[in-house]
Amino acid sequence: MLEIFLAIATIISLAILYKFLPNRKIFIYFCLSLLMVFTIAGLIARSQQPQQTINEAERLVLQQQQQAFTNWYGEYQKDIDQLDRQWQQYHNIIENFTLDDDMDIDTMYEQLADLETEAHIEQVHIYTLKVPPETGEQCGQLIDSILKKTQHYADAQIQTITMSKAVINTESFNKATHEEQVHLFRDIIIRDAPIGLFTANEISAILNYFALSKDFNDKTSQKNKSEH
Repeated sequence: MLEIFLAIATIISLAILYKFLPNRKIFIYFCLSLLMVFTIAGLIARSQQPQQTINEAERLVLQQQQQAFTNWYGEYQKDIDQLDRQWQQYHNIIENFTLDDDMDIDTMYEQLADLETEAHIEQVHIYTLKVPPETGEQCGQLIDSILKKTQHYADAQIQTITMSKAVINTESFNKATHEEQVHLFRDIIIRDAPIGLFTANEISAILNYFALSKDFNDKTSQKNKSEH
């Protein structure tokens, strides 16, 4: 409706200009300039993607999916905290051995063995985590990617702990100096330790997905305020 009104107003304005302008060349130049402005505006409008909107039913579905994800992520974060705690414990064991030349190697072995058992339990639990079907297909695919990355991360952690424990029983370790033993542990960390758990892209995509629901709620709230 607004577009029609603007078109009629433009035609009327051009007719008035044509009648009262003394120089027809100026009118032609003006029309060409106006045509260029409308052409550029049209191209810009076409290049802009229309803003995605959702209706009330879709908003409710998104809210349910968001709640399911929130519940899942709260439990998942506990596993991440456990992995972080175990990884910090491993580095503490290695650091204590590095700084203490007289540290009993049998004590260190027992510490790594206990940590390995604990890490195996967490590793098994990580593999039991599932994508909650209530989160929907799009969000579910992102959660599945997070779980696979977490499984690989847990695998790398347990591999590092196991290899560090195993090297203690080797002949080369027993014959090595303390400095050489420290280098053996460092080599294992460089070779087997996980670089990091990089799930920021998936988390960001999930938050953007649920942002549609927030935008809808904000617009609805503003509309309701304007009506009252």
